[in-house]
Amino acid sequence: MMKSLATLTAVLIALTAVPNPACGGLPDPSNSECPGPCIKVVGHDGVVGDPISEYCITIRDFNNVPVPNATVLVDFSNCDIQLCADQKDSDVIVDCAAQTVRKLSAVDGRACFRVIGCRRNVDCAAKPSPCVEVFWDGTFLCALYAPVFDIVHEPGVGVTGNDLSEFLHLFLDCGVYLTAIDYNANGFTDGDDLSQFLTAFFAHGSALGCDSKCP
Repeated sequence: MMKSLATLTAVLIALTAVPNPACGGLPDPSNSECPGPCIKVVGHDGVVGDPISEYCITIRDFNNVPVPNATVLVDFSNCDIQLCADQKDSDVIVDCAAQTVRKLSAVDGRACFRVIGCRRNVDCAAKPSPCVEVFWDGTFLCALYAPVFDIVHEPGVGVTGNDLSEFLHLFLDCGVYLTAIDYNANGFTDGDDLSQFLTAFFAHGSALGCDSKCP
């Protein structure tokens, strides 16, 4: 009897030690939330990234259960964005060479970003739209636009009157669609984009730019 009980116990331990995909934990883009259409790139106030940009991704498995400690990576390598090395969030890891930011999801499966960066000096050159790709542990989740408010990167400051002037130049003179100034990501630039830029400008949440920008 004792031998049978010991054998049964050993079998149960062995079964529980084997990973079971049906128990969850595998990437499932269809149950995860990657809200569109854009993730806005902003400045900061000296302490945290501008709250107007907060973008949250929710990771769930095949059983629709939130997955904690999942690696969420946001890739800006196809955009005209220059990330800041310091994202004002100790949980965010920046890879300057790859132009990515990544973070682990919380207990509720959410990973929230306030991406700090500026536009590269490419003037009227257009980039793919959408240009951002979001991944969970290597599994593609969604593609996003990446409008940016710090258009003219000036050392020590974020969004200023010079950025407003550059916005108007890009808006009026370029003659091409630029995702960098399409803040509602509707596929063209209009008065609403100007309104959103002015909202960010006067709120001062992006008053400061990169303390240390990626090369």
